[in-house]
Formats: sequence, C-alpha cells, structure tokens
Amino acid sequence: MSDLSITALKNRTILALTGKDVWDFLQNLVTNDMKMVNEAQCLYAALLTAQGKFLHDFIIIKQGETFMIDCATERKDDLIRRLTLYKLRSDVTLTETASQVFAVYGDGAYKSANLPEKAGTVIQNGNDLYLVDPRNANLGVRIITTADFNAADDFPAATVKDEGSYEAHRLYLGIPEGGQDIIPEKNFLLEANFEELNGVSFTKGCYVGQELTARTKHRAKIKKRLLRVLFDGSLEPGDAITLDGREIAEVRSFANGQGIALVRLENLPEGPAALKPEGVKLILPEYINLPIAEKY
Repeated sequence: MSDLSITALKNRTILALTGKDVWDFLQNLVTNDMKMVNEAQCLYAALLTAQGKFLHDFIIIKQGETFMIDCATERKDDLIRRLTLYKLRSDVTLTETASQVFAVYGDGAYKSANLPEKAGTVIQNGNDLYLVDPRNANLGVRIITTADFNAADDFPAATVKDEGSYEAHRLYLGIPEGGQDIIPEKNFLLEANFEELNGVSFTKGCYVGQELTARTKHRAKIKKRLLRVLFDGSLEPGDAITLDGREIAEVRSFANGQGIALVRLENLPEGPAALKPEGVKLILPEYINLPIAEKY
C-alpha cells in the first residue's frame, strides 16, 4: 500500500432515483441483486444489452427512500437516456445531483473513515456517506458529499492528490473502469472480471442480458480477460501486445509504466516468453485466481 491520499473524483456523477417502483425497476435491469443493498451496504453492478454485452457500470447506494448511482460523468447522459427508456410508466424519478465524489486510499484509509475493511460497507457521517469500494476493499473509501467538503479538515493525515494518483492506484490493482477498459457494446461481463469484483449475481433471476452471462459462466467459456500490464516505456489504448508476431492482447489503459489489457487466454504461453513490445509483462491481478502462470 501507499501513503494515505485523498482525491476528488471529478469524473464521477451521482444520480438519484426515487419513487415507489425504484427497487423493482433496478432489480429487473442490473446485473447484481438489489436485495443486498441497504443503508449499510452498497453494491457494484452493470447494465447490459439484451445480448449480454456491457453498457454501463456503477455503484448503487441507498439513503432513506432514495437510491443513488455513482457513474462515469462522461457517459452519464447515455445512462440516463437508457434508464429513461426502460422506465416506461413505472413510478421512478431520475435526477442528476450536485454531489461530489472523493476517494481516500492507501495506508489507513479504512481507519481514517472509521470503516471496517469490508467491501461495500456504508456509514453516514453527518451529511456525507462513507463507503468501502464494493468492487475491492483495496481500492479504499469513497465519500459522497453534498456540502462544501474540505479534505484537509476531514482527513488531516491524508495528502491531497490529483486524479492521476488515484488512476495509478487503480491500475496497480488491475481494476477496470467502464467505458475506458470495458468497451460498451463490445465486451462481455465476465471478460471484465465482474464476478471477482462482486458485480454480478448468478442467483437473483432475470435481468437484461442475464441469459448469455449465465451461460458463459456455467459453460466456462471465458476466452479473454482484463489483466495488468507492466512496461518501462510508452503504450496507448488500442496498442497490440504480440507473441511471435501474433496479437495476444490489446491495451485498454496505460499510465506511468502500468495499465490494463484485454488478453486472449488461449494464446498465453505457459511460462516466460518474449512478448512485444520487448520488456512488456502481463500480470494476473491479485483478486483473480486462474490456472495460468502469474507473469509472462
């Protein structure tokens, strides 16, 4: 872990859903089980196409009778549009809020927020909500605040850092972001490690795209995975990683020597191999347990 840090996540937006039909509305749409959501527990989930391909990922939080969605700002308009199309005559009101999102991460993140190291745990602190990231507890604590939040006052032991610092933390853990590492209408859910990141339920019943997701799981036909990349050089999203002239991975994110790539598992060698660009390595994130070597 690194020193305790705090970052304003300006790339996140909080949507609020209210109305008597909200719970059923979300339960019939999202990949995870809304029965898990309460004021003390949030969850990670996605919205899929009918063919089971990824559209959006988000965190769902409950506060009173309101359900909040922590989503990517640059894709919020598309998410709002799709949710509105599904709403039809349901008693659901969807609004964009002025809430801000901060991340506290590094050594002592949970202790500084008086939270246990348990993914998805939520507590209320005055007008703010503190939650352990439901994808992976090592990501740290998220803060949702509507007040004039002062990071230095609330977390005096933390160093205020820019979004690049949080991005480096995320990439080190190998945890993907939707729209950046998970391509809308192209990637399937389990390729993006959603099962390991607590983002999908295989027992809740039907939701949009459920049939193909369940079939992929039970037939064990996951042919690609998002894995970590290490490289002492420059890579751009879309760059190919090759072995013996054959592309085995596509870079999705990369910054300061580390990133995430979509890797074709069947083409991976059984041990160390000369990948191109020379010196690049593909590494299994710690949260994934696969019967393949850790490094290539």
